Amino acid sequence: MKRILFIISMLAVVAGASAQEAYNEAIRMAKAIADDTSRSLDERRIATFKKDALYYLGSQSYKLTPDSSATMLDYQALALFQFINLFQGSLSMASKKNRSAIIDLFKSVSLAHPRFHDPNKEYVMAYITTEGFLTKFSLDTDWVAAYNDIKKRLSR
Repeated sequence: MKRILFIISMLAVVAGASAQEAYNEAIRMAKAIADDTSRSLDERRIATFKKDALYYLGSQSYKLTPDSSATMLDYQALALFQFINLFQGSLSMASKKNRSAIIDLFKSVSLAHPRFHDPNKEYVMAYITTEGFLTKFSLDTDWVAAYNDIKKRLSR
């Protein structure tokens, strides 16, 4: 239920807000959870990934495509949150033996949809190569394409 309300609120923000408002709100929400020591370590680590992915997306967009639409950041932020929510839902419903397959599926989808084709693989793959993170995804991901792809794969 919380996910549905979040998605609805993010859509409302995207539909009726000024440019980059949803993107900025997504960063604020991710940062608030990442910094909240009353949350579980996994929740905080997932929020840290969201925050880092959003900062990366904004930085690379500004650097590589400064004339791109600010609304694009809003759509990417929404798709990132949807991708992560679908990941968490799939993971929570999976049996213990299927958890690694779910993580691998989402990781491969993230890797299959680079947004900027960043050559700094050490940086963009940090969450994949660092132990302790459930979010084994590339920072260099086109979140809209990745979310649409994973939805198709899971509906088969």
